[in-house]
Amino acid sequence: MTEPRPAIATSDLGVVDPMRIPGSATLRRAWRALPILARVFVALAGVDVAARALGLFGTGLYLHLEYPLTWFTAFFPHDALILLPALIVARRPDALDSMPLVVRGAVAVAAVELLSAPAGNLVSIGNAPDPVVAPTVISIVAQLVTAGGWLWLAQGLRALNQAKPTESIAGLANLVAGALAIAALANLALALFGPQPDVGEPTWTTLLQLNNAVLAVPALAFAYLAGSTVLGTGDQTRPYAARQLAMGALVLLAIGSLVMFAVGQGAVWVLIGFATGPLPMTAFLVAFGLGLADPSGTIEPAVQTQQPLPA
Repeated sequence: MTEPRPAIATSDLGVVDPMRIPGSATLRRAWRALPILARVFVALAGVDVAARALGLFGTGLYLHLEYPLTWFTAFFPHDALILLPALIVARRPDALDSMPLVVRGAVAVAAVELLSAPAGNLVSIGNAPDPVVAPTVISIVAQLVTAGGWLWLAQGLRALNQAKPTESIAGLANLVAGALAIAALANLALALFGPQPDVGEPTWTTLLQLNNAVLAVPALAFAYLAGSTVLGTGDQTRPYAARQLAMGALVLLAIGSLVMFAVGQGAVWVLIGFATGPLPMTAFLVAFGLGLADPSGTIEPAVQTQQPLPA
């Protein structure tokens, strides 16, 4: 004799209860707990992935199943940069008031990452009368806004540093910032004095050269951010894991900025570029989610950072 099948759950009115996805209630609670700014940028990151998957505005995921590295680079650090304001505000709900420079910098960097490629593609695709000037101007403006974002972040993080750095930490900060700055200046020299591609129109050639030169501006700003971040490695008011992850990631980025000049093309170049580029950059952004800009001193997200002193 077979056992009776369990009855389907019904309400008192005889209506079958809807099936619920496991964990959905937890996700809803987590979503409702996010500040509005965090929700906005989480939603924008989702829109970005969907738009790129559909190939809208000339964008794409550039995800190739036969190349495993693209499974990572299709989303990171691009979408992690878009999520940066959400990581900061979710971790520190009072960030808009307590650290406006950090939030302002994160929003600037995220906005450029989200909008620059679609905007540039929109003004260059189709039968545009001038396919170079408009997208190049957008690119130059985007680089300058990104530089401003990195500088705001650097100033905000410097303001959080409570302890004077040790000589070893200060020396490491100088080495990291110096390596990134040297790489930026080397690329600037190549843009100004290296061979220039002839695109058939002198104005276009000059504008493209200017765009390549302006790329050094956000690179130098990021070098300043890297040095400022490493200087805070000894700050005990922020979570240890966040500080160590950020420092290790920035050291790898600094090494990669110099090594890439010495390594030629090939599989080794691709692996080194991944290990010292997208991977540590993503780790640096994750450090903000772990509390890199949160002086509460705990690994748990802070709800109220100003705690009263015990009587």
